[in-house]
Amino acid sequence: MYYKLTIDETGCSCPRLQDTTQFNVIVETFKTLPEIEKYIIDRYGKMPSKKRKVYIDTKTEPNKEIGFLYSFWNKDWSHNSKSWWQTDWITILKVCTKPILL
Repeated sequence: MYYKLTIDETGCSCPRLQDTTQFNVIVETFKTLPEIEKYIIDRYGKMPSKKRKVYIDTKTEPNKEIGFLYSFWNKDWSHNSKSWWQTDWITILKVCTKPILL
């Protein structure tokens, strides 16, 4: 049994606007949930609040919680770009076997 962590990075110029654009996807596999927690803490410096939850529609049972959103102001320091409002969609799914990388 493995866990698949997906982080969909999205951004927009202002949190009030709905012009969000996805610009990157990170997919990792882990053997345990504590490994995922360590990865998230290493990436963000802390464990983000899980108040803004992400659900999946299961059709046969109540919707299932599969992750959460984490939003923050970001800036590409290497290019001295303008700041943007980034929202990362962090989802965790159980998978039966480790994915085969091609």
